[in-house]
Amino acid sequence: MAPNTTTTQLAYGIEQAAELIGKSRSAMFVAVAGGEIQSYKDGRRRMVSARALAEYVARKEREGRAAA
Repeated sequence: MAPNTTTTQLAYGIEQAAELIGKSRSAMFVAVAGGEIQSYKDGRRRMVSARALAEYVARKEREGRAAA
């Protein structure tokens, strides 16, 4: 079944979030544990919001421009 393109997903599991931003699963866990990427627990599952991913990517872009 094709994904519904009219609905925006608001949060992702660690593995899915890692894939979206091009990190490995283990690197994502390190970034979350180190506070680089905000996350929350939903029951036993660790989740990352789409907003937290967007903020992380924007911060990395700013850091990249500042280093150039």
